[in-house]
Amino acid sequence: MLKVSNETKVGVLTAVSIALLFLGFNLLKGKSLFSSGKTIYAVYTQVNGLQPSNTVQVNGLVVGNVANLDVLDNNAGKILVTIRIKKKINIPYNSVARITSDLLGSKAVQIDFGNANTYLKDGDTVYAAVDGSITDALKEQLSPLVKKLEVTLGSVDSVLLTVNSIFDTTTKGNLREAIANLNTTMGNFSKTSASLNRMLDPKTGSLAITLNNFQSISGNLKNNNDKITGILTNAEKTTSALANGNLDKTLLELQQMATRLNETLGKLNSTDGSLGLLMNDKKVYNNLQNSLGSLNKLLEDLKANPKRYVHFSLFGKKSKVQPIPSDTAKAL
Repeated sequence: MLKVSNETKVGVLTAVSIALLFLGFNLLKGKSLFSSGKTIYAVYTQVNGLQPSNTVQVNGLVVGNVANLDVLDNNAGKILVTIRIKKKINIPYNSVARITSDLLGSKAVQIDFGNANTYLKDGDTVYAAVDGSITDALKEQLSPLVKKLEVTLGSVDSVLLTVNSIFDTTTKGNLREAIANLNTTMGNFSKTSASLNRMLDPKTGSLAITLNNFQSISGNLKNNNDKITGILTNAEKTTSALANGNLDKTLLELQQMATRLNETLGKLNSTDGSLGLLMNDKKVYNNLQNSLGSLNKLLEDLKANPKRYVHFSLFGKKSKVQPIPSDTAKAL
């Protein structure tokens, strides 16, 4: 049996270890020594933190990985990214390799297929593009808002300065008084609202009582519906009787009577008749008044001295004449 020395064993073990280390290192970098595929390149001005072994995707499908990143100039203005495609796919010549990132910040290369009929071969260079990060997108969205906010704050500052210049001490006092009056008004409004709530209370509110009274009235009307119908029927019969009767004739007679009464009053106001003379002629009134006065005196004298007008005496003695009361009153 062949005997292997310890030195040989150590050497073989060392070689195997170095091979495994090399293979593992390449696997960690995304390189595969045994897989078939093709390598393409893309040149970027900035890679947004792209690292070797990051995935390469087409429509969300992982088709390869980033093999290496190299700097093409001393200023790092151009970065060459080596892309290893493991899947057997045809990539159109005008496709674009974009560096993207998800919400967690993981980077990847997304290949957007073009519409060319020719395809990339091993060692060709694909068009490169970089999507902005979420921070860049937020900055892009917030920049106009920040500018508008600055303009708005400047306008508000100008307005406050103007208001401060307008509101002198007197105006500020008036404003405080107006606010105090507003507080009083709001208090009165609260009291009014409370009163309104009490009025609208479904049990003790005046509106509920009024509605109950109205309901009672409507109930009474409903209960007396027959009586009301009878009254309306009687009224209708009365108006029918008046309409069917000799109402026109009665009105004509009343008009004629009023005409005669006006004529009579006209004669009384004129001096043509005796009654008109008596009412309108002052001399007739005075004469009548004098006659009535003389008649009154005659009656008084007849009462005071009846023997003057009826004289009867057996012995022929004359009675003494008594004065009449009206003459005595005048003498006094």
